[in-house]
Amino acid sequence: MSRPLRLLGLLVVILACLPAAAAGAVSYAVTNTADSGPGSLRAAIQASNDPAAPDAISISATGTIQLATALPAIADDVTVAGPGAGSLALERAGGAPPFRILQVNAGTVVSLSGLSIRDGLEASGAGILNLGSLTLVGVEVANNWADNEGSGLRLGTAGGILNTGSLTLRETFIHDNLATARGSGQALAAGGGIESEGALFVERSTISGNIAEAEGGEKAEAFGGGLVLVSGIVTIEESTISGNRVFANGGSVTNVSRGGGIQGSGVGITGSTITRNAAELGTSVSVGEVVGDNLAVSSGSVIRNSIVSRPVGEGDNCADLITSGGFNLDEDGSCEFNKPTDLEGVIDGLEPLADNGGPTPTHALREDSPVVDRGNSFGSGVDQRGLARPVDFPSISNTEGGDGSDIGAFELQAPTTPGAGDGPAVVTELPSDRTPPNTRIVRGPARFGFKRLAKFRFASTEAQSSFRCKLDKKKWKACANPFKRSVKPGRHLFKVRAIDRFGNVDPTPARFGWRVKLLS
Repeated sequence: MSRPLRLLGLLVVILACLPAAAAGAVSYAVTNTADSGPGSLRAAIQASNDPAAPDAISISATGTIQLATALPAIADDVTVAGPGAGSLALERAGGAPPFRILQVNAGTVVSLSGLSIRDGLEASGAGILNLGSLTLVGVEVANNWADNEGSGLRLGTAGGILNTGSLTLRETFIHDNLATARGSGQALAAGGGIESEGALFVERSTISGNIAEAEGGEKAEAFGGGLVLVSGIVTIEESTISGNRVFANGGSVTNVSRGGGIQGSGVGITGSTITRNAAELGTSVSVGEVVGDNLAVSSGSVIRNSIVSRPVGEGDNCADLITSGGFNLDEDGSCEFNKPTDLEGVIDGLEPLADNGGPTPTHALREDSPVVDRGNSFGSGVDQRGLARPVDFPSISNTEGGDGSDIGAFELQAPTTPGAGDGPAVVTELPSDRTPPNTRIVRGPARFGFKRLAKFRFASTEAQSSFRCKLDKKKWKACANPFKRSVKPGRHLFKVRAIDRFGNVDPTPARFGWRVKLLS
C-alpha cells in the first residue's frame, strides 16, 4: 500500500474514534422573523432535532415571530439564545387556531434565553409544555391562556407553563397568564402561571398577575393563581410572587378557592416576597371555602427570610402547616411562624411592584420598613436584582442570629459618600424613625351577615408594636392579634391602634363597622 493510502486509512480510524458530540455539534442561525423557511426559528428547530449531538440556535432577529401553527416540539438537546425578552417575541398569530407555543420532549436537555413567549391557547400548558429538562434564563412568559369550556367535567390548567420534568427559572418574568375552566358539572382551574408536576427551581424571578378561574354548574374549584405544585421538589429563592388570583363561582354543591399565590406542598422558600395575592368566591356563591390568599402550602414546606403580606382576597395570609426557618414577616399572624426571629402583625413597608433595576420587577422597601436589617441572607450574596446582600446599617440593630440582611427579595442599598483619599466609601445612615406607627385592619367579618363571632386581624408599620382595642362603647384595652369576640345582632364598631416599642401611639386608630342580622 502506498504511503498516501496508509495516511488516509489512519485518518479514517482517528475520526471514527472521536466522540459523536464533538464531531456533530452544529450551530443554527435565526436571521429573520418569518414563520418558516430559511433563517427562521421553525427551520432551526427542525434541523436541530437531528439526534446526532447537542446543538445551538442563535437568534439575531428582533421583533415578533407570528406563528400560524405550533413550533415543532424540541426533540434533542439544544441551547436557544435570543436577543432579549424585550427584543424578540414568539406569538400565536391573530386568527390562528388554538395551540401552545413551545413543547420540550422527554429525555431532552434544553436551555432557552432572551425571548418572550406570548398568546398561546390550549387546555393546559398554553405557553410551554416541558416534559424534559428545561432552563429559562431572562425569558418572559405572558398572556397565555389555558382554557377548557363545555359540558361535564372541565379542567383548565397551567396558563403559562406545565412542567412534568425538571424546570429551572432564572431572572424570568411569568405574568398575566390565565387558566380557566367552565362546565355544567365540575370545573377545575389550576396554575394560572405554572403547574409543576416535577422538580422546579425558581431564582431571582417574578410571578405576577396570573389568574386561575373556575365556574361550574355543580362544583367550581380554583387552585394556585401563581403556582400550583402537584409533586416534586420545589425551591424558590430571591423571587417575588405578587398580585396573582384564584376565583371560583357558580357551583351549586361547593366552590373552593385555594392558594392565591401558591398552592401545594413540599416547597422551600428563601429570601422572597409573597404579597398582594387573592383567593375569592363569586358574589352569588352560597356554599364555598376560601383558603390562603398568599400561601396554601404544607407537608414539609419551609419558609425563611421571606415576607408574606397584604392578603387582598377573602382568605387569611396563609393556610395549612408551614415550618418557619426564621427571619420571616407574617402580616396577619395566620402563618403561625414560631421562631423568635419572625415578625407577626407587622406591615411590610413595601412599595408597589415596579422596575427597580435588575432583570425582573420587584417591590422596593421604604426606608422605614420594619424588615430592614432584620433578616439573614442564609449565604446569598445578592438580592433579586443582583445587588449586594447584606447591606448592614450600623444604626439599626440586627435580629439576634441575623447578618443585617433585609427580609424578602429586595435589599435596601445604602447611600454612600466618597471616602477620604483612596479610602472606602462611607455608608450614609438612614434617618432614625421616631414617628408614631400606622395601624391597618387586615381582615374582619362580613360587613353584613349572620355570624355572631367576630374575628379581626391587624398590623402595624412598626415592628414589635403592641395593640389596644375598643369594641363599641367599651373602654380601650390591650388586645391580642387576632382579636375575637362574640357579639349580639345589631350594628357594631371596632377600633384598634398600635403602640410602637418607643411608646409612640397611633393617633388615628383603624376602624371597622359591621352589622349582624337577626336570624328569622
